[in-house]
Amino acid sequence: MKTKKNTLTVGIPFYQKTNVEYFDIAIKSIINQTVAADNIHLIQDGSVGPELSKLINKYIKKYNFIQLLPLPKNGLPHALNQSIKKSNTEFYARMDADDISIKSRFEEQLSYLKDNPKVEILGSWAYEFESDHLNESLYLNKTPKDKKTIENYFHYRNPLIHPSIVFRKKVFNKIGFYNENFFTDQDLELWSRALRDNIKIYNLQKPLIYLRTENRLKRRSQLSAIKRQIRIRYSYNTCSFKFNFLKLAAILLRLLPISVSDWCYKNLRNL
Repeated sequence: MKTKKNTLTVGIPFYQKTNVEYFDIAIKSIINQTVAADNIHLIQDGSVGPELSKLINKYIKKYNFIQLLPLPKNGLPHALNQSIKKSNTEFYARMDADDISIKSRFEEQLSYLKDNPKVEILGSWAYEFESDHLNESLYLNKTPKDKKTIENYFHYRNPLIHPSIVFRKKVFNKIGFYNENFFTDQDLELWSRALRDNIKIYNLQKPLIYLRTENRLKRRSQLSAIKRQIRIRYSYNTCSFKFNFLKLAAILLRLLPISVSDWCYKNLRNL
């Protein structure tokens, strides 16, 4: 699949505690795509150590389409907003510094977006794994397909896998950028606005990324994160008793000890 110039920018945020080995693998998975990105933004949130700096310098010297965006430490939503505003491409893709994109990811996503011009936010399924165990205990995270099922899912679970997303960049002119007051769940808050504004959203029904689950639950279980999630969940209302019950259950689950929440996530996620 050939693409015209200025088609795709990929933003990969990182910070001081980013694992150098994982970051290296993540960058390589973007460089080795069957359809290459026009630009890769390595978005630096605050100062980093010498090992990360060495890795970054290696890539920006070797590839002229890789650009370092050094920013003062202001959190993920600010970092993403700066990258999106600096991009000059039709599409903008998310990627985390510890995840791995399957080789055909952008080929498949850009092909779908080309054939479906009304879709403005496109995600996919993901293989989840812990730490270094890529070939062990893979879990297939299946996200809902279209807007109606995504709306229902939103009330109790995140209907989109953030690092799998490709945006049609013009969507930010309609719904605004990431809310910089949300240091966690900024993606869920963005989806709530997209749903309220009837933005067409779709998830490809196949896995296009490998997602590390290490430490994700811990970050989501902080009290401040739970308060933000309550605000988001109840900003998008439903009259359904079922979905209101599931919404409350999802919030209560995050109040449990992390070990219990982790067990519930691993054992109840297929329900």
